[in-house]
Amino acid sequence: MFKKLFVVLVLSLLAITVQATTLSHYQSMLQPEQAKKDIEQWLEFVDKTHPDLGYTVKDIDGLYAQIDEFKNSISQPISVRDFWLKMMTFNSVMSDGHSSLTPTNRNALVDDYLKNGGTLFPFKVVFDDEKLIIKEKLNGEPSNLAGSEINKINGLLVHQVIEPLLARTHGDSHEHRKAILETRFSTYYWMYFGEQKEFNLDIVTADISISNIDVAATNKITRKDNHFASNFQFEVLNRDTGLLTVNTFLWLENESQVFEFFESSFKQIKEKALSHLIIDVRRNAGGDDHFWKQGIVPYIANKSWKTGSNYKAKVIAGRVREGQTEGDIMTGEISTIQQVKKDNPYKFDGKVSVLVSPYTYSSSILFTNTMQDHNFGQLVGDKTGGKSGQTGGIQMKKLTYSKLTTVVPRFWLTRPKGGHNLELIELDKTIQYDRLKPTQLIDKLLAE
Repeated sequence: MFKKLFVVLVLSLLAITVQATTLSHYQSMLQPEQAKKDIEQWLEFVDKTHPDLGYTVKDIDGLYAQIDEFKNSISQPISVRDFWLKMMTFNSVMSDGHSSLTPTNRNALVDDYLKNGGTLFPFKVVFDDEKLIIKEKLNGEPSNLAGSEINKINGLLVHQVIEPLLARTHGDSHEHRKAILETRFSTYYWMYFGEQKEFNLDIVTADISISNIDVAATNKITRKDNHFASNFQFEVLNRDTGLLTVNTFLWLENESQVFEFFESSFKQIKEKALSHLIIDVRRNAGGDDHFWKQGIVPYIANKSWKTGSNYKAKVIAGRVREGQTEGDIMTGEISTIQQVKKDNPYKFDGKVSVLVSPYTYSSSILFTNTMQDHNFGQLVGDKTGGKSGQTGGIQMKKLTYSKLTTVVPRFWLTRPKGGHNLELIELDKTIQYDRLKPTQLIDKLLAE
């Protein structure tokens, strides 16, 4: 009985969420008092949740001045779209991948837009430094323009397209924001520039500049593959090396399946007497720490280890402990030390290389910090984007009238060895490779 009621409640809430983010809401108008109340609601939520806004915001007074200026400028009805676009500019100012203002259920909004005849920029893209490169079609099919650098879109120089989109993208750094924007470029392009039925491109391909290429917009899009086998993979590359690919540390469907996968992987490593393990977390944006704390590091650690050195946290409603008051700021050292499990039958004593990228974030950075600071493995890649000190314990709230979702962290952690939290994670070995050919990094690493 209670289970049925729970299911009905969940389905009802899901329906409300989807309805709140449909195209009709996105195109609707907010009255000035509604827009202002949403701004106040967001600021109150930040104040009650964030332990130290100055942790990442360089100029807090300047941030609040910008917010006040926008709030005071609202004297006429404003569209939800325009409200979102302005509020989202604060994402880059916050400079934290765990502090964001983003569309609620973005995929549902896009799906509704496409079902109503909408169209999108037809390509998935990647960044090569500041160059924007065509990867494939938006529906996942190959494109004969793949590998081409985009110089102009509909007459605008590519930097004129990218800059306003990056300003509205959350992330720890410029590199991190670019990595996130890659995953939603077509959506953010539509939100900012509006619907287009055709795109005129200037490109460079094979060192040849080609102007005025007309390509049709698309109404077909493919999502990230959320199947288990697409996120958790192990393969033997050669007689010495195994590749463990972990694209997420979040798996709610069946957690035991994840730990069984890790055990099976390390069992194969042991049976095949492999001497080099490559762990690829380049597409891992984080999740739950216990997956790597219980499922990876215990198989590798050759000495006691910890996941951080100190912390700062805000006491929020529902998490008040004895002697604490809601709103208190707590600081301290992380004293929990993990011991080596000497009876682990599948203990690995060989070389470990961890592949990282600017997209590597959150719990996967805590994992890389732990591996690097205790000399359990070397970090390998071409560049990084996440800060070594990480915020966490994210809290979410949907703003009442605009339905914009805000995410705010309630604590930050310093890496095990300490240091400056705002420094990006550093690579032990830098190897340049073609972003369209991710296996090239592995091939170059093995060739050394």
